[in-house]
Amino acid sequence: MQTKKIKVLYSSRQTGSRSYFGGSTYSQIPKIQMEGKWLEALGFHIGDALQVDYEDGEIHIRIAQPEQPAMMVCEDSGHYNEGKKSKTKKGKN
Repeated sequence: MQTKKIKVLYSSRQTGSRSYFGGSTYSQIPKIQMEGKWLEALGFHIGDALQVDYEDGEIHIRIAQPEQPAMMVCEDSGHYNEGKKSKTKKGKN
């Protein structure tokens, strides 16, 4: 396993309402930014979906598995109307 050291940076986010006279408040939010050809060499490509698992002091990043589409079962619709009276519209003559 190879090691790469990076720093936790910050982003500024507006937390208060903006007014004509100023007065907006901002807070610093921690962020981790990674870039480089080494990511591609590890199999991370532009546009890949990632899964991030985390716990105290650890972050695990991997390529997300594609979600399986929901399976639908087609059944004969004949039994859905059993026991129900057929409603017919009365037409005008």
